[in-house]
Amino acid sequence: MTRRCRLSDEQLDEMARLRERGWGTGRIAEHFTRAGTPISGSSINWQCMRLGADAPARLRGRSSAPRVTYWRNGRPCRPWTAEDDAKLLELERAGVKLHIVAQRLGRANSSVRGRLLTLARRDARREEASV
Repeated sequence: MTRRCRLSDEQLDEMARLRERGWGTGRIAEHFTRAGTPISGSSINWQCMRLGADAPARLRGRSSAPRVTYWRNGRPCRPWTAEDDAKLLELERAGVKLHIVAQRLGRANSSVRGRLLTLARRDARREEASV
């Protein structure tokens, strides 16, 4: 099931510009909420990941991935391992449908989609750093 984004194409473009200027996801959410389109910071974060809109390198904080299973909303969340990433990318390259990839990896569709976006963002950052 695909949900429609609350933001119009014009708003998504504005969101991406604001993120790339260095605005935080909470500030962007506040901006749109004040303008009459209530949206959460986590939704802004997802849309930025989906569109490849990233904060400028000088404003990126250090991120560390969890190393052990943790709980969110009463559900266990398993961290992604290098082996998981390799299998995910192998299945994606083979053209396996997302929901099948999720089943094979024992993960939610949204988790698989999010991980692919995260890996793409990491590749883009590496590419940016090498230029």
